[in-house]
Amino acid sequence: MEPIIEVRNLTKIFKSRGRTITAVNDVSFDVFKGEIFGMIGPNGAGKSTTFSVLTTLLKPTTGSVKVAGFDVEKEDDKIRPLIGIVPQKLSLYPLLTARENLELMGNLYNVPKKVMEERIDNYLRLVGLETSADRFTGGFSGGMKQRLSVISAVIHDPEILFWDEPSTGLDPQTRQAIWRLARKFNAEGKTLIFTTHYMEEADNLCDRVAVMNLGKIVALDNPESLKEKTRGKNLEEVFIHFTGEEVRD
Repeated sequence: MEPIIEVRNLTKIFKSRGRTITAVNDVSFDVFKGEIFGMIGPNGAGKSTTFSVLTTLLKPTTGSVKVAGFDVEKEDDKIRPLIGIVPQKLSLYPLLTARENLELMGNLYNVPKKVMEERIDNYLRLVGLETSADRFTGGFSGGMKQRLSVISAVIHDPEILFWDEPSTGLDPQTRQAIWRLARKFNAEGKTLIFTTHYMEEADNLCDRVAVMNLGKIVALDNPESLKEKTRGKNLEEVFIHFTGEEVRD
């Protein structure tokens, strides 16, 4: 299989108030084109930092990271048009309508107007927001905002979709809708990488899962193999096996 993301010996160190914190410690892995790749781990495990490096928001301290063949340090401008990001803290503009939010994102990526209008109409229908297209998003529910954020991230038709905690705080119906969207985009050939604290989500969606703990990847395989190796009944037991039972802050 062809890797679309290549991470080699990634280390990210932060320095603050005289302290040195190694958030990611000598991590190496590949993400293959067309797969759904999940990252799980306790709070402070290094998932978000790794995620930020992959999406060009942070630079590695040492090591190398390539996304779609481009180096995140030297060629970040070539990477950004190829990726879409759904952040955990949704970044919609509350005084714009749903349609205006999508138009803003499309214009930022220079999507041709006619193409953009067609995509906006199609995507709003896809996520059940066509009747709310001209409402201000400040009045949307959490589930509506999440669905709008997803289609905002794909309005420019990226190759890779990064999704941070896709279903945190959502009701079961909206969570299922988000999972259907993930499968749809993956079936269209997009590569998906996401972090999650919902083990059921990782088990249901992921082709492979990386378990992170204390800045390192401590396990990486498909969910079924991870369960077989640890004799876990489910991915939550796998998670505890590799990361322990201690509560993290």
